[in-house]
Amino acid sequence: MRRILPLALALCLLLSACGARVPDEDDGARAVYYLTSGETGRSLGYEVTSFDETRTVEEQILDVIGAMREPLNENDASLLGEDLVLREVQVFGSTVVLHFDQGYDQLPTVDRSLLDAGLTLSLTGIDGVGYVRIVGENLSPAEFHSAASFLLDDGDLRLSSFEVDVYPVDRETGLLFPYSLRIVTERDEPSPFLVLQEMVSGKLGVSAPFDGRMDVRIIQGPTDEGNLRAELYVPVEMDLTGRECDVYAIVNSLCSCRGVERVTVLINGRAPSSRGLVGCDGPLGFGASYLRQADQ
Repeated sequence: MRRILPLALALCLLLSACGARVPDEDDGARAVYYLTSGETGRSLGYEVTSFDETRTVEEQILDVIGAMREPLNENDASLLGEDLVLREVQVFGSTVVLHFDQGYDQLPTVDRSLLDAGLTLSLTGIDGVGYVRIVGENLSPAEFHSAASFLLDDGDLRLSSFEVDVYPVDRETGLLFPYSLRIVTERDEPSPFLVLQEMVSGKLGVSAPFDGRMDVRIIQGPTDEGNLRAELYVPVEMDLTGRECDVYAIVNSLCSCRGVERVTVLINGRAPSSRGLVGCDGPLGFGASYLRQADQ
C-alpha cells in the first residue's frame, strides 16, 4: 500500500552563481531569478530589485515577470524566451496560476523546469503568494509549486522528483482513495512534513484532509519503532463530527513515508476525540477499512 518512486534523481538546478542565498526583503527589495551560465553549465542566479508593494498582487506579479524579462547583469539571461507569451494571470487566495501560450508547451523539459523554479522563487517573494501553478496552451501540469519545493543552499542544489501515494477523501462516499502526488524536494526522499504540506497546498481541493483548512505545526519522528507524532491546527469553528476519514487520510498518507508505521494525530494540541472524532486517538496504523472497496 505504500510507494515512493523517484522520477528524476538527476534533475539538477545549480544555484551557485550569486551565492544562492535569498536576500532579506526590505523596502520592497526582492530576489528576481534569471538564467546564468558558467563552467558548471546553466544555473539559476538572482538580482535584487525593488518593487512598489502598494500595488495590487496582480500588478506586482506583472512587475516581477517584467523584471524577469530584463536582467540588469550582462551575464544573466531571461528565463522567459522572447516567443513565450503570458496570456493570463489568475489569483486565488495565496495561489497564482500563470497561463502561457504554446511556447511553454514546446520548451525542453529541463528549460521548463528551470522556468518553473525561477517563476516560483521570484513570485513567492510577493506578500501573500504561497503557491504557483504554471500551464501552457495544451500542457496543464497539476503541480502547485511552493518555495518549499525549491529550497536554496549555499552550494549546489539537487532537486529530486517523487511520486508519493497519498489518500485523499472521496467526499461522495466519505472514504479514501489512493492518489499519486508529485513532490519535488532537495532531499533524498520527501519528509512527512512536506507530504502533509503538499496535501493541503491546493492540489487536492476539498479532497484534502479537513478540506485543506489545516496547518501542519509539528511533525516528530519517526522513531526507531516507527511511531510518528503529527500536531495540526484546524479552525476551532470547523465542525469535525463524523470526519474520522480525514484523520485516516493523514495517517494513511504518512504511512507511505519511509519508516512510518503508526501515527498519533493531535488537533490544536489535543486528542481528536476532543473534537468529536471517534476511534482516532493514540497511535494509528494504516486503515485499510477506510479505503473505497475497489481500492482495498
